[in-house]
Amino acid sequence: MGLIKGAAIRNNGIIVTHLQFADDTILFCEAEWVEVVTIKPILRCFEILLGLKINYHKSVIANIGVDEMLLQSFSSRLNCAHQRLPFKYLGLPLGANPSRLSTWKPVLDKFKQKLSTWKRRLLSFAGRLTIIKSVMSNLPIYYLSLFKIPMGVKQLRRFKQTFFGGDLTSEGKFTWLDGIQLP
Repeated sequence: MGLIKGAAIRNNGIIVTHLQFADDTILFCEAEWVEVVTIKPILRCFEILLGLKINYHKSVIANIGVDEMLLQSFSSRLNCAHQRLPFKYLGLPLGANPSRLSTWKPVLDKFKQKLSTWKRRLLSFAGRLTIIKSVMSNLPIYYLSLFKIPMGVKQLRRFKQTFFGGDLTSEGKFTWLDGIQLP
């Protein structure tokens, strides 16, 4: 209906006003009072039409380049919290720099956590190979749906190597070779 302007996707003329996945929604609008005030009735119509209730305590307003005082005013008007980018949406850090190691830290931590539950020395060669292929190779897939893996994230290969055949400097150990090169 054109009530909110949304966000323009560069170079292809597409305007995005909202994204939805299951029960999570992101609304995009300009940092103008007219649009922010319009969001409240849109959300109320959503509640009435679908018979659902919006949890304003879990709702957040975020900004790109908006004054902190204005952001506080908007969040007060919408009765929700406010925060700056980056923030998590569906487990992914929106607005984060994907070339920084800190953005990939959750993936690396998951690798460590998964590996700590398995005792490498108690698994057969085939067992270690199965774990690497079915579990460890799939962990970064969700992040890779949004981000290109930076060259600086070398730990993923190191974790695989260490789990599969020992540390990288051991003589006489198996070496893990990927069909897909992970840095």
